[in-house]
Amino acid sequence: MPAWSTESLMPFVRYVFPGYALCLLGGVLLLAAAGYWTMKSDGVRLQIKPGWWRATVALGFLSFILGVVVQLTGYVWIGAVTWPR
Repeated sequence: MPAWSTESLMPFVRYVFPGYALCLLGGVLLLAAAGYWTMKSDGVRLQIKPGWWRATVALGFLSFILGVVVQLTGYVWIGAVTWPR
């Protein structure tokens, strides 16, 4: 019996799952930023947001988009998605 599971060597886990994890990270960061905005603002007035809040939103957005790209690349890499010829 191997010391580790062979499931971690499956192509889906190696090439698609990191993109899924990046999407989840981006979603959690954006949800946290939205929660902060909801708690500290009335949602109508345009107040200057802290630098860390803007960085969280930017990192969440980029992480989500990069996660989608990594997932799609992973699906193409493992052959689950092909382009019509």
